[in-house]
Amino acid sequence: MAELLTENELRRQAVRALHERLGPVEALRFLALISREAFDYQKWRSEYFARYDIDHLLDEARKDEAPHGS
Repeated sequence: MAELLTENELRRQAVRALHERLGPVEALRFLALISREAFDYQKWRSEYFARYDIDHLLDEARKDEAPHGS
């Protein structure tokens, strides 16, 4: 039988999946909708983005930009 994920690992993978599928804004909206406890966005943001450097974040932001003109 497969080993269960820890709660922290489950949360991390779930947030990553939501972010990849919905994008950061819609993922956070979804989490706020289902959360029964207060969501500390500032704490989450600083923990989540601490692992990324600025170049990675810029590359991700550029991927989401809509094409200009055609």
